[in-house]
Parts: sequence; C-alpha cells; structure tokens
Amino acid sequence: YLVARIFVFQDPAYARANPTLAVRDQSGAPWQDQKGRLWVDTTAEQVWQYNAVLATEVYEGGFDEVQFDYVRFPTDGKIANMIYPLYDGVTSKADALKKFFVFIDRELRIKRKIPVSVDLFGLTMWAKNSDLGIGQRLVTTAPYVDVISPMLYPSHYASGFLNYKNPALYPYEVGYKNLDQGNQTIAEVMRQSLVNMQSAPSLARFRPWLQDFDMGARYTPEMVRAQINAATNANVEGWLLWNPRNVYSVDALQKE
Repeated sequence: YLVARIFVFQDPAYARANPTLAVRDQSGAPWQDQKGRLWVDTTAEQVWQYNAVLATEVYEGGFDEVQFDYVRFPTDGKIANMIYPLYDGVTSKADALKKFFVFIDRELRIKRKIPVSVDLFGLTMWAKNSDLGIGQRLVTTAPYVDVISPMLYPSHYASGFLNYKNPALYPYEVGYKNLDQGNQTIAEVMRQSLVNMQSAPSLARFRPWLQDFDMGARYTPEMVRAQINAATNANVEGWLLWNPRNVYSVDALQKE
C-alpha cells in the first residue's frame, strides 16, 4: 500500500519559483525558519491548486493514497518578522487552514475519489480549544480527510507531560493515552454534530506516526513494539514508523 507524502506550506522550491506567494521578512527577503527553509502563504489558493494537481498526478501514477505534511503555519525561526503576502492576520489560523482542507476534500476526495491523509502535531490530540498557534485542530481537520496521522513521538513531549519526567521512556503509555484522548475528541465531535445537524459526519480515522529513532532515549525494538501495541489496543487504523535515516527496527515487527 503506497502512500505519497507531500509537503505543502514548507516548500522551498515552490517559494523560489513563486516569490510573490512566499513568506517574507521585514527586509523583503524570503523568510527562513531555523533550518533555513522557505515557506509559502497558507492562504494562497494557487498553492492549494498546485498541491491538488501534484496529488492527482502521483495518485494516477500508482500511489494508493496522498498524505499532506507541513500543513500548518511556521513554528520556529523569527516568527515576529514574518510578512504574509495574502494572510490577513485577522482570520484565525485554524479557520484559514480549514479552508485548505475544504478545498482538498472537494477537489480530491469528492471529485476524484482519492484517499487523503494529513500529518498533525501530537499535541492536537489534547488541544480541544486551541490551534497551538499553527492552525492545527482535530475538529477543523477530521471532517475533510480520510486519515489523520498524529506524530506521537514520545521524545517530542516536554518533561512533565502525563507527569513523566522523560516521556521518551514511556512509549506505550504516551502512545496509548494520546490516541485515547484523540478518540474521545472525535467522539465528542460526532455527538455535537448529531445534536446540531441530526446526522453524523464522516470523520477521519487515526494512523499515528511512531518513533523509531534515538531521541530522549535509546529506542530499542521493544520500545518500538510497545508503541505498535498501544496503537493496536487503541483500535486505530494501523500505524507508521518514522526514522529520518530510513533505518528501521525490523525486530520490532511481527512476521506474517
């Protein structure tokens, strides 16, 4: 089952080719995040259309699903120096991003029957009334995609999360409690929709990204397997492993 991962708003190549849609700094030069990467305006419909065309091409080329990553506003770098060519700064970031999801839903899922998934920060599982300052919320994403892949890397949670001094040492607990919280949020959205609209919307399923790299702790096959077990016990739609070097813990996997 082939998933085509496409990065959306962090796109240096597109920003260089379309400088009028790139986020700029106070001097007028292209704004860069901490890693020196360029971003494009989240509200630019031309960017949305480009990604829809790209998604259609890879799907027709043989992929089974399209997964959108970096679907958010920037999180690091000199945020105060950013100038957006189109975003008005008044519309909430969550509402601005929701318009992108509505567009993708219409152009890909409805018109072309292309399965769509999206990557979100793990903390979106908990932030019911906040978009974390980057526009990501479960309630404004779940109705418009097939799958949400929260990045549940235990090493990425701060000390004190779930009362753990080092969350990276608790792969099962962090994974399961995140997914349980996300399931509760999705269930709440369903209940509210039934009350307000008399019918339940079709909401996304979870397929989490799991940690298979050393950060916060040395990640053994047992720790990777613990996360897989957490996903299984949380009754979600499978799981994905991430290692930036593409070196994976084969011993964590069960043979057929």
